[in-house]
Amino acid sequence: MASPASAAAGADDSGRRKPRLAASLKISSGSSPWRSSAGLSRGPLEPAPAPSAVGSEGDGRPLASAAAGDRPAGDFPKAARQWGLQLEEPPPEEAVALLTKYAAHLGVSLIFREDQTADPCFPFSVCVELDGVAFPVGTANSKKKAKQQAALSALSYIQSQLESPESPKTPSRPPPGSLSVENILTHEQRCAAVVSAGFDRLVDEASPYRACKGTVAAVILEREVPGARGHAKEIYELVALGTGSSSCPGWLEFSGRQLHDCHGLVIARRALLRFLFRQLLLATQGGPKGRERSVLAPQPGPGPPFALKPRIFLHFYVSNTPKGAAHDICLPPSSKGSLLHSTPFRLQAHIRGELKPVCYVAPILRDTHVGCLSASDKLARWAVLGLGGALLAHFLPPLYATSLVLADPCHDPPTLSSAIHTRPSLDRDSGSCLPPPYTRNTMHLFSGPAVAPSDPTLNTCHDLSLNWSLGDPDVEVVDVTTGRVKADAALGPSSRLCKAAFLRAFHQAAQALGKAHLLALETYEEAKAGPYQEARQQLSLLLDQQGLGAWPSKPLVGKFRN
Repeated sequence: MASPASAAAGADDSGRRKPRLAASLKISSGSSPWRSSAGLSRGPLEPAPAPSAVGSEGDGRPLASAAAGDRPAGDFPKAARQWGLQLEEPPPEEAVALLTKYAAHLGVSLIFREDQTADPCFPFSVCVELDGVAFPVGTANSKKKAKQQAALSALSYIQSQLESPESPKTPSRPPPGSLSVENILTHEQRCAAVVSAGFDRLVDEASPYRACKGTVAAVILEREVPGARGHAKEIYELVALGTGSSSCPGWLEFSGRQLHDCHGLVIARRALLRFLFRQLLLATQGGPKGRERSVLAPQPGPGPPFALKPRIFLHFYVSNTPKGAAHDICLPPSSKGSLLHSTPFRLQAHIRGELKPVCYVAPILRDTHVGCLSASDKLARWAVLGLGGALLAHFLPPLYATSLVLADPCHDPPTLSSAIHTRPSLDRDSGSCLPPPYTRNTMHLFSGPAVAPSDPTLNTCHDLSLNWSLGDPDVEVVDVTTGRVKADAALGPSSRLCKAAFLRAFHQAAQALGKAHLLALETYEEAKAGPYQEARQQLSLLLDQQGLGAWPSKPLVGKFRN
């Protein structure tokens, strides 16, 4: 997160705090990182009661979200009901007009942002922004059709809210200002809405992969931009998406073309890497317009040449509790100090379809079969080393997630927080620390609404994993049993998220930046070398010294070259 979590919340003209939690996740420094959602007892994406806020003098009085003038107060779906708008399954040619009418009735801004893509089949791209909320882009072979697809995406979410029960009415108070999405929906609801709308645009209801929505995980990019009357607004945009609930159980390959871990959270993070490599090329080769559109900006000095632009934040949305330590909620009674050394908190690995502590994995299995650390362990690593990985570390400083929204009601919040934020213990006084700029970043944890049922017995996509990142025209379907793209043949092509694909992207970025010394790194293992890899080795050493297990190393897997 670029700005401190303790930044003061925005206030309206009367001095009262806005009832929203967004860009810097404005939480006081003394509060817990865990925030439960008021919507846990409701159905997927059902609107919650208007959130309350504490006045600037700490009087604790609730502020109702209300509209100015004679517009319907409350949320967008309620406004649609009161105005009698018919939004259900409009024809594509009527979508733009209907959305325009809807925004006009509410008196909120509606912007269609047009752009061009690199895909010759779908060269036109349009994104709808409804009062600052960015919905998934619509792409097509004409500007008109792309605009229609973008409008349909926005209407699809509104219709899903109309099908939910009415939210309880809130106490009536004077309207705090103009109606806007960030004054109505909480942070976790907005994340869920963006993910749900994005998945529905990519995978329609008739698709055989529709059941994959039950394991969806995603990365949402949030921009803080100036709003009306000097207030800040937040624009939420889906940039990476993944689904899946297992990992490849087969033998190791050494070509870099096999996708190992296909759990939704891990796939979403790898899709984020693909998005960031694309943003590097946009910033370096896209000209003035590309530099303006990219989320990355040049950074002076001896460090990495680029960094995330100010007032941009990354958030995780996860449907299911991460496997591993966060999933083991039945921990034995223990003091806080010894809890971290208990068996459930040790590193755990998926290997041959089983999840077991790494200390119980036989060396012969570790060296010959695909083995993947649990999602809980990877979250703990990302909280310290960042999301970028070794290859992107040559171009970007550590990128940390600001928050994680977990939609699984069957989890234990303290266990989740401990699994992510306390392994290993980092104590500078005792020497248990990492070289700068690496440090532990505490994510704000939220319990959020689900976007789909997650019953595994009904999931027909157990051995499939979908991935997508912003800029991709469609999802890619991976066969988990082979770690390659699903195909009718025995072995499909390699995934766009495999190690070999990232090595190609690394060399493309190095060439675009004129980094001859990086172009000379031919193998994947050589390209990973640097401060990030040194910090990762130090992290593994600390984990082992503290009795949590050593992070498995597979140097032979990285010997390939493109």
